[in-house]
Amino acid sequence: AELMGAILPSGVFNVVCGRRETGRLLVEHAVPSLVSITGSVRAGREVAASAAPLLKRVHLELGGKAPVVVFADADLETAAADIAVAAYFNAGQDCTAATRVVVEAAAYETMVALLAREAEQNTKLGSATTMDSEGVLVGPLNSRAQLERVKGFFDRLPPHARVVAGGRPAGGRGFFFEPSVVAGLRQEDEMVQEEIFGPV
Repeated sequence: AELMGAILPSGVFNVVCGRRETGRLLVEHAVPSLVSITGSVRAGREVAASAAPLLKRVHLELGGKAPVVVFADADLETAAADIAVAAYFNAGQDCTAATRVVVEAAAYETMVALLAREAEQNTKLGSATTMDSEGVLVGPLNSRAQLERVKGFFDRLPPHARVVAGGRPAGGRGFFFEPSVVAGLRQEDEMVQEEIFGPV
């Protein structure tokens, strides 16, 4: 905000902190003519409903489950290493995190094993202060509630899914969750349909 305040005229850029009710009041106010949200489908519906009476322009980026498609003729080791970075950076709390990996059948089991190896052996957990100096890729989740939310996805896994790496809190201080790989999921499963915002 300070940087923008030094560049833009007064009132062009404003930071308003708050929770859901604060956001609703801003959306319903007559002054903002455009509303943009990155969040869940539920949040998008609420924003759209609040913006509708004034016919405000609305930009919704909702529930993205950023897929990675891997064909059997790909360099699978390189793909697994790159997918790990795309999935686990910022503990997966990123709208662009690679959260689904769709693999051609001929390479599926090999890719699952390579992703599990990346999660278990090549992905370091630690604090944000050690990311550059120690090669840490996965920091903590942002709150105890988010840690419990991620854990809940694993508690509710269907019987046909299998956890091949991680799947539990990392223990110790902070809200760390192990880098995880789940195989055998189906299109209708919760983990495929809902954003997890965790290192999964």
